[in-house]
Amino acid sequence: MSLTENPAPATEDAEPAKPRRRRLGALLVVGLTTLWAAFLVAHLVLAGRVWWWSLIEMVPPFALLVPPVLLALCAIPLARGRRWRLWTVHLAVFAIAYPIAGVNLSAVFGGPPGEGTADVAVFTWNADYWHYRWDDADEFYDYLLAQDADVYLLTEYLTRTDRVEIIDDEAALRAHFPDYELVIASEMVTLSRYPIVDSKALDTEALIDEGDPGAPPADDPWREYWTTKILRTDIDVDGQVVSMYNMHLSVPVPTGEASPLSADFYEYVRSQHQRRSSQFAVLNEDIDANPHPVFIGGDLNSTILSAGVASLRDRLDCPDPDSVMPVSWPSIRFPFPKWWRLDWVCTGPGLGIAEYEIVSSEGLSDHDAQMVGLDIR
Repeated sequence: MSLTENPAPATEDAEPAKPRRRRLGALLVVGLTTLWAAFLVAHLVLAGRVWWWSLIEMVPPFALLVPPVLLALCAIPLARGRRWRLWTVHLAVFAIAYPIAGVNLSAVFGGPPGEGTADVAVFTWNADYWHYRWDDADEFYDYLLAQDADVYLLTEYLTRTDRVEIIDDEAALRAHFPDYELVIASEMVTLSRYPIVDSKALDTEALIDEGDPGAPPADDPWREYWTTKILRTDIDVDGQVVSMYNMHLSVPVPTGEASPLSADFYEYVRSQHQRRSSQFAVLNEDIDANPHPVFIGGDLNSTILSAGVASLRDRLDCPDPDSVMPVSWPSIRFPFPKWWRLDWVCTGPGLGIAEYEIVSSEGLSDHDAQMVGLDIR
């Protein structure tokens, strides 16, 4: 055999192997992107309509942007001449996900979240079992007084042993806030430097029949805790009546030791879905009939993925604070990162938000607080 003899030619299948793999990879990326787009559309259709989608609503919202970003990065080496088609699909998916991802990119470019003059300072906070279970009473009231707000919307005016229990701290509240008017309903406390001209608790009792999943537990003597999660207080600010809605809506999913492998876990989710739906229903009904400017503040136990929050954002102004990813929970107690914004403020016509900040609870609660400068127009 001659030493100069040419080697045997490569097999016919070797050369097109790379293009074939690239085509298969591109098809996989397109398929996964299509599935993710279908999931986002399913969320828009199912959120708030079926109880089991409550589990999806509690996913950290920013997670919705992770798949399209990763898939877009995978598409770069695969798309070649058809790259524009893949990028069009990815941009469409991103456009669906971004408004419900809880990300505020406008904060990158600076500027306050509101405009106008701060006429009324409002402080809204879930106090996490008041001071009875976790905190020193003096430290608790020192923290509240340090906020120097005109209106305080406070929730979890209660304590807990094996169940939530009523407390009576009215004497301490009046002693620490002698210049404020006070309204207490269920677990909500509203304090106001301005005159309170009217108040009412929004109760869901009429919307849930005995035997329904969302009915209060039969053995719980404190029915009001389950049926009254919104306190409306009308205050007179220099001749203008403003309705303040102090809110602590039901938790959609268990946050304790309940196992997702148990039937009790899903029965709880189903029950809470009915309670939350009723709470949003009585809120929207009252807003519709309210002739005054409205302010909503509190722990809605809802992310931006919630259908209830979406309904509020459609009809009211619910701004973001000056943060790229606003979060308010959990500040303490829970063994996972602070990735959720469960606390919201919203205003109706006649009101604006001049200043808005999520405020540290300084270890006194699992929720951060919200401080708002309210502009009465």
